[in-house]
Amino acid sequence: MDATASKKALEGLRVFVKALVKSRVKDKESWRRWRKKEGTEAFMEKCFGYERTGKMPSITGLVAPFFHPELPLIGINYSHVAHNVLHAFHDGWTPALRLCRGIVFDRKGVLTAKPFEKFFNYGEHAETKDLPDLPFVATTKHDGHLGIIFRYDGKLVLTTRGSFESRSSVLGIGLLAKRKTWTKMFPEGMTVLCEIIHRDTRVHVDYGRKSGFILIGAYDNATLADLDQTALVALGKRFKVEVTEVWQGSSIEELRAFMADLSVRNLEGFVVRFANGLRVKFKFASYINLMVEDKLGYTYLMNRMIGGTLEKMNGNLQEEVLDEAREMVRKIEAVKTVEGDEKARRAYLYALDAEKKDNQYYRGICRKYLKHVAAA
Repeated sequence: MDATASKKALEGLRVFVKALVKSRVKDKESWRRWRKKEGTEAFMEKCFGYERTGKMPSITGLVAPFFHPELPLIGINYSHVAHNVLHAFHDGWTPALRLCRGIVFDRKGVLTAKPFEKFFNYGEHAETKDLPDLPFVATTKHDGHLGIIFRYDGKLVLTTRGSFESRSSVLGIGLLAKRKTWTKMFPEGMTVLCEIIHRDTRVHVDYGRKSGFILIGAYDNATLADLDQTALVALGKRFKVEVTEVWQGSSIEELRAFMADLSVRNLEGFVVRFANGLRVKFKFASYINLMVEDKLGYTYLMNRMIGGTLEKMNGNLQEEVLDEAREMVRKIEAVKTVEGDEKARRAYLYALDAEKKDNQYYRGICRKYLKHVAAA
């Protein structure tokens, strides 16, 4: 995102934050009430530059503000709905919504923490399918939880992407408390981004007994300047903290080939940052395999089938997982043979997942899949 688009998007978010304050929105419950009020959706569409067309979800369901329990700080995150649904509506990822990845303002609308904007996996989004022919740096993508660190009112504050009080936030705050020298040396007006590595933040990569921060990025809040790797290394030396490593390969083709190597284990992948500022995630096929195995379910598979990416997923699966996935796909496709009307076919798909059969999101995916089948 260029500087002009970022500044315009930030202004929209400031207007949104000031409206929350004016309306005395200070917790999840008051947020739920406020977003249902008449006029809120139109107001938010203007703030976020969001144009709802067709079957796009309401902007009120795509945003998740969070509030500091003591300090006058408001964070904004995109919601689970945005994460699960906007892959089908790429225009829905407006510049303002992409900034909502744990961004923090004070109650006067002053930016206090600017984390990475939303960025995508290779091939996932229009901007990551045809990559620029530009110099790039690829750094290790660590598999912990993002810690967003900044100074406010003379104190260091840490939040994760969606909460000041999450389990990983509390863990990160504890790790930060051990680094007493950071308070004095912390650059004024800077957001520092660290991966929190701890046994309690483990996703798929096993870091053993390792515990602490890995520096992965930093921003100047005033200029929105994104510190390059040289500046990060210097900051890491100053803070005496590990800095994410740089891959030594020379081309995207070489990196893609490396990612496809199924013998690589216990690594997530790399983040490529091009000279124009574009960031793209590349994940090892073995890591994707673990992700799919972990979340393999009827919702995930139907989304893949609707999007036409089922075969691409299959190519990354180990044989024993692939067998399970194929059996689940067979059961999904068996809906075509169900006798009766549309209601009967819906009931069949709902019953495939006993735990989610009453979940409205799951039911919506089932109905979407049936429409996909009817249109095929």
